[in-house]
Amino acid sequence: MTPDKQRSVGLFGCRLVAGRDAYRLRDGTPTVHLAVPVSLLLAEPALRRWHEGEAIDCRAAALRGYRLVRTYDDAVAYGLL
Repeated sequence: MTPDKQRSVGLFGCRLVAGRDAYRLRDGTPTVHLAVPVSLLLAEPALRRWHEGEAIDCRAAALRGYRLVRTYDDAVAYGLL
């Protein structure tokens, strides 16, 4: 799937979802939110309930210091399941 098609279908980007543990972003702001790619949310049935989270670009999330959940194992480790 091309990047343009991913954007139009909604697979491009991340959603911010509440995790279990608090941490600080790069600017010092405390948060419990994690950045989860939409493609992972759609691929893993156990994560689909998080699809309604706040939308954010994955690169922007990484630059701000959000923890990225890239795999199902990461989701388990961060307490999303």
